[in-house]
Amino acid sequence: MAAAPLISIVVATRNAAARLPRCLDSIRRQTFRDVEVVVMDGASTDATVAILEAARDVVSAWRSEPDRGIYSAWNRGLDAARGEWICFLGADDWLWDEHALEQLVPALRSAPPRARVVYSRLRQIDARGRVAEELGEPWERAKARFRSYACLPQPGLMHRRSLFEAHGRFDESFQLAGDYELLLRELKSGDALYVPALTVGMDFGGKTTSPAHFLQLQREVARALAMHGLAPPRLRWAWWTLSAWLYRGLHALVGDRAARKLADLYRVLTLRDARYSGPREGPH
Repeated sequence: MAAAPLISIVVATRNAAARLPRCLDSIRRQTFRDVEVVVMDGASTDATVAILEAARDVVSAWRSEPDRGIYSAWNRGLDAARGEWICFLGADDWLWDEHALEQLVPALRSAPPRARVVYSRLRQIDARGRVAEELGEPWERAKARFRSYACLPQPGLMHRRSLFEAHGRFDESFQLAGDYELLLRELKSGDALYVPALTVGMDFGGKTTSPAHFLQLQREVARALAMHGLAPPRLRWAWWTLSAWLYRGLHALVGDRAARKLADLYRVLTLRDARYSGPREGPH
């Protein structure tokens, strides 16, 4: 049996044949080669299976069968992953350039055993190809927000295998914040390692970045915090909750397109870039 690789990349996908090739191509181009790719497909009805069958040069293992969402798919991927470090991607995520993994490897190889989370920087790209937001900052600045409301950039974040041995797997009762809840088990009192490198891109407009899902995301984040004896900041949370309810009402009243335009109008009036009403691709 071949030796276990340093890194396992677990990709979850469902009916994302238009995006999956970009994700797989970004892995194929990596200069660092001690990696395996495990793809868990949720019984897609598009061309996903054909893409996986043609990508045996980069995909080490894959399955296509019904699941209960992304955290169910990632948990199934853990059964097949053999790496010391495991990261998770969606079909609409990609490694930023050919040196993305290479830039992380020194930190992965030198991390002490107690360090079980290594993360870097991520760019969210809108449908026009513009940078909607860049995420990722040193742990010393990020940890207070992490322990009250803000997850670390999840796509491409490296989880040491021992993290799952110590804390278990993703809680599949979550739809949007299961990755945050898992990391809280480790980082509510522990520390993460930050690598100041841009390693991952992701399409802006999926569920966790869509205003239509803000209320659900907030509720799940609050539930995750409560499970670990933590709480979000009251005033900030009250304002975000009000905004989410207002958007939900607008969405029901005027429809998705107009609601997004109004959300962007508010952002412009508060001296921020518009981000929600540009051209949109298919479902994420």
